[in-house]
Amino acid sequence: MQNANDELREHSGGSDNLYRYNFGLVITEGIRSLCESFSCWWLLDILASYEPALKNEEFKVWTLTKHGDNSATVKCTDGNDRILKTQNIAWTDFRADTCTIWIELGTALLPVEH
Repeated sequence: MQNANDELREHSGGSDNLYRYNFGLVITEGIRSLCESFSCWWLLDILASYEPALKNEEFKVWTLTKHGDNSATVKCTDGNDRILKTQNIAWTDFRADTCTIWIELGTALLPVEH
């Protein structure tokens, strides 16, 4: 199983720069690299669209899981397996099988950047 986070691990080790994104979401250099390398700005749009409804959750773990038929599930938990949101994606060309994004206090980051 290919994990996008593994590919980006060697390129990310903390962010010097932060970027404003939609709905007030802030992203790190690692998230920017993920979206550029995997052509998945659409994934960030999904996360950002839910952020206003989840603003009271200080920490969120978002996981994209691609299925064999190229459909996918995007799931958000509180980091303790309590599911906050789930969205099914009918089709994706995401080239990895999975990836994980954390959102901490309104900033999206790769786990390796924490």
